[in-house]
Amino acid sequence: MRDCFSKADQVKLENWEHKLRHCLGSRALLEKWIFVHAAGVLFAKKPGELIIMKKDMFGLNAPACQAITASFCRSWNLEHLLLYDNGHSLKIILYRAADVDRRIDTASKKILHCVLKYPFGLDSAAFLAEVARRWHASGSIPHEIGIALGYPLKDVWGFMGISADSCSGSCGWKIFGDPEPSMKKKHRYEKARALASHYIHAA
Repeated sequence: MRDCFSKADQVKLENWEHKLRHCLGSRALLEKWIFVHAAGVLFAKKPGELIIMKKDMFGLNAPACQAITASFCRSWNLEHLLLYDNGHSLKIILYRAADVDRRIDTASKKILHCVLKYPFGLDSAAFLAEVARRWHASGSIPHEIGIALGYPLKDVWGFMGISADSCSGSCGWKIFGDPEPSMKKKHRYEKARALASHYIHAA
């Protein structure tokens, strides 16, 4: 089963599994849950993943869940940020900073700065901190988070009503314009999650 992963990922898997053998049951269960939900970031070049973690998940309180998330991210060289806490669940983004940086660089500067009023000179940390601030201020998720989640930019802008492209379908997110690149991305992300889920259940 491990042969399905790259050699670099196989090393990370081995080190992560070694760590899990020394974890209490609930902690190991949460790390495995995160592993499956973050598989697109780990194995399919998805810049980030929004994890919605219910309070008392696996009998763990919110501080424990955040600590375990941080530990998981250290094991896999990911960054993370708590974006929103509504009292019932934690909305945490796990991401690769360099990949989110590249997405920000390729996003339309006119839309990002002039229409959405994001400041200039953004990197991943500053962008996501502003997303969190706006989420707390409005109580609603800012749809531009799709930039960091790896959705095609045409779909992000289309969903926000910024572009003239018409809706052409859905694949877990709404597709605008040509559906082919969106479906290819969705397939890649789903394949990574299926692989991670199979790996966990086969272990």
